[in-house]
Amino acid sequence: MGEQYDDWGNPIVRPRYEPRDQSLIGTLRHFFTLAIRRYRTLLATGLFALCLLFYWNAAPRRTPKVPPTDWSRFAYVQYVTDNHNLCNSYMVFEALHRYGSKAERVMLYPDEWDLEDESPQDRNSQLLIRAQKLWNVKLRPVSLLDTDGKAQPGTLNAPSSWATSITKLRAFELGEYDRVLHIDSDITLLQHMDELFLAPKAPIAMPRAYWSDETKPQDWQLTSLLMLLEPNPLELRNFIDILMSWKMKPGFQVGKNYDMNLLNHRFGASAMVLPHRPYAMLSAEFRKHDHSAYLGTINGPRALQSKYEWDPDRALAEAKLVHFSDWPLPKPWVMWPHEGVAEMQPDCDGKPACRDRIVWKNLYDDFRKRRKDLCRILSVPAPAWSDLKNRTAPA
Repeated sequence: MGEQYDDWGNPIVRPRYEPRDQSLIGTLRHFFTLAIRRYRTLLATGLFALCLLFYWNAAPRRTPKVPPTDWSRFAYVQYVTDNHNLCNSYMVFEALHRYGSKAERVMLYPDEWDLEDESPQDRNSQLLIRAQKLWNVKLRPVSLLDTDGKAQPGTLNAPSSWATSITKLRAFELGEYDRVLHIDSDITLLQHMDELFLAPKAPIAMPRAYWSDETKPQDWQLTSLLMLLEPNPLELRNFIDILMSWKMKPGFQVGKNYDMNLLNHRFGASAMVLPHRPYAMLSAEFRKHDHSAYLGTINGPRALQSKYEWDPDRALAEAKLVHFSDWPLPKPWVMWPHEGVAEMQPDCDGKPACRDRIVWKNLYDDFRKRRKDLCRILSVPAPAWSDLKNRTAPA
């Protein structure tokens, strides 16, 4: 067949089709050629997305800067009503200093006292001055409070009464701070608690009195052993008004309506609850046989992890503080009568010794040693055990 021409006289060149390579390589080449032609838009989009993802991961990310904590807005607070708890508070502040706490420290002390170190026997002034210089404590003189209004400070031989415990409510007057943490002074502090200042905001946060009726944990009251609060002077005025209204009612008993009652009346339904483990451990826990209340296993599964099993050493290691409470044994600044120790110490299930007893006794021995070394005050001689047993337990 001769050459063909179009209408313009140009030779017509017909495409030449070569047979497709039937080998494996040829088949694959043909497949990928068709795939690229058909999906080239999709492939280009995917490649662009991969490049964008690589760039995003490779670029340095700018994380928002967290402003540093202003620890001058927070403070630990202790209140003092007599010579004994002055030394106790001094030891608490020493421990906070030793543990490296960053928050400020405030001591509320009787305004009848002064800071004039007039004689070697003026232990109160000496301890106040030393707390200020050594532990950076801010001293704040206040009028002591009790159920009758203004109270007088106690002495070594005539300690203040339980009724003066409402003086701790003066912590609500510390308006220069955003948050203050009040801790009772009859404790051994084992760790600082700076982390509590950064807890979610709430007018007040307290642990529950887990040592109450173990059969009714839903009825446990808040304990004033530890109070994380936002100062508000109006709250103190309100507490005093409530107390005065209680006094007008028949049957009012001095010592039965003190700080814990007032706080539960005001905040029982609204306070943020702090875990008693590890923030509120009692020394009496080492004398118990049933630790379910402290461990938090009441109404729980029978088989729990090992951290829910009682181990006195582990419990002490995790605790933030131990509050001395072994009624009718006296507080640790009073020596034990021998009969009382024999009757009240951990019984070790009939064994000659056990870790619970060792830990329990060491807590008291350590407190007395620090009291002697830091405050230069000897322990009060042991009273008769019969007199202690016949006392009425504090409300």
